[in-house]
Amino acid sequence: MSSDTPPRPQKRKHRQQKYRREWEEANQWLDRVPEDDYKANCKACRRTFSVSHGGLSDVKQHAAGDLHSRNIRTQRSQAPVSQFFIAETSPEIDSITAAEVTQVYHTVKHNLSYNSADCGHKLNQKTLSDSKMVKKMTLGRTKQEALVKDVLAPKAVGDVLKILTSPPLPFSIQTDASNKGNRKMFPLAVQYFTPESGVTNKMLDFIENPDESAAGIVALLEQSLEKFGLSMDQVTAFSADNTNVNYGIHNSVFTNLKRKQNDLLRGNCHAHIVHNTVKHALDKLTVDVENVVLKVYGHFSISAKRRESLKEFCEFCDVEFQEILRHVTTRWLSLNPAIHRLMQTWTALKSYFISLGDECPKQVQALLKLNRDSTVEDEDIVEIYLLFCNNILSLFEEVVKSLESNRTTCVELYSIMDEFRQKLIQRRDDQFYGYLTRQKLQRLLPHDAHMARAEFTAFLNTAISYVEKWFDFSEENWLFSLQPLLLQHGNLTFNQIEKVATKLNLINKLKMNELYDECTTANTILRRLREEYSDAWKSKGVAARWMAVFKEVDVPNMLSIMRHILSIPASTGYVERIFSRMTNKWSDCRSRCSVELIRSELLITLNFEQTCPEFHTTALKDKELLSAARSNKKYSWKKK
Repeated sequence: MSSDTPPRPQKRKHRQQKYRREWEEANQWLDRVPEDDYKANCKACRRTFSVSHGGLSDVKQHAAGDLHSRNIRTQRSQAPVSQFFIAETSPEIDSITAAEVTQVYHTVKHNLSYNSADCGHKLNQKTLSDSKMVKKMTLGRTKQEALVKDVLAPKAVGDVLKILTSPPLPFSIQTDASNKGNRKMFPLAVQYFTPESGVTNKMLDFIENPDESAAGIVALLEQSLEKFGLSMDQVTAFSADNTNVNYGIHNSVFTNLKRKQNDLLRGNCHAHIVHNTVKHALDKLTVDVENVVLKVYGHFSISAKRRESLKEFCEFCDVEFQEILRHVTTRWLSLNPAIHRLMQTWTALKSYFISLGDECPKQVQALLKLNRDSTVEDEDIVEIYLLFCNNILSLFEEVVKSLESNRTTCVELYSIMDEFRQKLIQRRDDQFYGYLTRQKLQRLLPHDAHMARAEFTAFLNTAISYVEKWFDFSEENWLFSLQPLLLQHGNLTFNQIEKVATKLNLINKLKMNELYDECTTANTILRRLREEYSDAWKSKGVAARWMAVFKEVDVPNMLSIMRHILSIPASTGYVERIFSRMTNKWSDCRSRCSVELIRSELLITLNFEQTCPEFHTTALKDKELLSAARSNKKYSWKKK
């Protein structure tokens, strides 16, 4: 190159662009890279890109890309992660946890499925999208089951144990057995008395045990009591139905438990005695009343056409149609309502079966005496027997309802059973079998009427004998000594209280001199309460009367006696109701539920008595419950 050639001009150097914060105002997805001022970070794409060449143009070019556009759309369709996580110190965490626990409580109380509850919660999140609390609640099926088994059920037991152990309270134990398919289930329940709550029944356990022997049941009860830290010395009575395995003379549950607790009392079910009395007495009647009810119901229950025909006969006979009721032989109170319903439509029923002629089922013909060789008097005899049973079984029904009432205590047992026996004796001596029965008997032939009266008398004699055999009406019965504690009228003397304490072996646990002064004080309170409340006092139950006394005055020795006595059940009605609850929860639709889950649901349903709104208020104040509900330890796999 010649020296005269001019030099080429140097190319101007491009100035690199730095990241600027003001770009973020229009692009919320943009962020700076701390280590490099010439790059930008895309939070949506989770990658960095250079802005050194074009600056804002590079940002716009990235934003126009297909990948970035897709990421932005995805981000907008998803809720932020912060929605699902709440800091432990957040003031709203207790409200959210309490709402979750209460929702699970509602599901269990109303026998709802966890699937429906899960779906309902997801639906609420969709329909109540403006509620921040609903959005932050999590209630999947797994979490709900964990809350039931490892949070609410332990609390249901723990609350009872606190009452029974601090200080130690006397209580009775109750159990029974029932099948679920090929499984044998045993609940363990307790009854105790406090001046604040009165007589209380709670469930402690629900166990599967194939061993129905006395030794097997005793071992089960002892293991449960030991598991809960309860002593046999606190147990006042053993309550179960009247089977040999429970109350046999030599080797029964009661005799084995009594060897460990010498002062243990029998809390056998007197409603069973009344029920068995009916069964034995009905055998004295030539008309099989129970079978009549079963066969008539069976005839109509399987055919809509027969039901419609009966409706037509009711209309023709000017009788209001009533559905025929089903009688279940194991249900104590189902027979008399079924008989009463038959009597309401008896004229139409008899006309219907007569109209069937030879098509009438032979067994029904025989039971209702509708054979060709039967007379009108024979047909009337069946009606008379049904009328008699309807009348007399009303008495048995009244007694069973009284014995199984929640307000009935062992203090009233003797008077209930004695009044029942006296009514049976009075009817027998007066030969009173019901007013309608007496009128119908007068229309029979003398011989037939005499035979019917003889059988009705035999029914009453059998009933009286059976009751006297299985219930001790002598003054030696410890239940007899409890009569003064009814507080119906008169003063409560020290001699009466001393007799009760002696019968129950409580003398060594009491300060007898102080007890004498307490009797004097209690009588003063009793007189005032009777005068102030008058009729209201008479309508109160025994437990409510004693609660009123203990509210007015401090009488520790008398309270100790009544805690012992009122802890003894009057019947096994409570454990029978546990099985009814079990049937509702462990239905065919939920046949795959584990024993542990059903046990937990029963504990929650039976031991918590609050309504759902009341439970929510309680849960908000219970920091221990809320902490347990938030803990991951409620999940079984977290414990391992």
